[in-house]
Amino acid sequence: MRIGKSLLLCLTFCLVAMSIQAQPININQANVEEIAENLQQIGMVKAQAIVDYRDQHGEYQGIEQLLQVRGIGASTLDLNKDLILLEAVADN
Repeated sequence: MRIGKSLLLCLTFCLVAMSIQAQPININQANVEEIAENLQQIGMVKAQAIVDYRDQHGEYQGIEQLLQVRGIGASTLDLNKDLILLEAVADN
């Protein structure tokens, strides 16, 4: 019985942790840390490359542009396509 409760608690924690990380993110305004935390198979180096590309080329107009970022391939893009938002950043 004790093992069952521990297992249930562990599974609950894992599900909560997964749901926290799988939040859609606007790559036109997210910072490096937000991108790395929310996209799968994207660490700090690739997240920095995503931001650097955005800084050099302007806002992303389509998620396919991520294929131009060094280290981002079709499988990574496909894995994250439902987590990527492309909302324009409002000028203030």
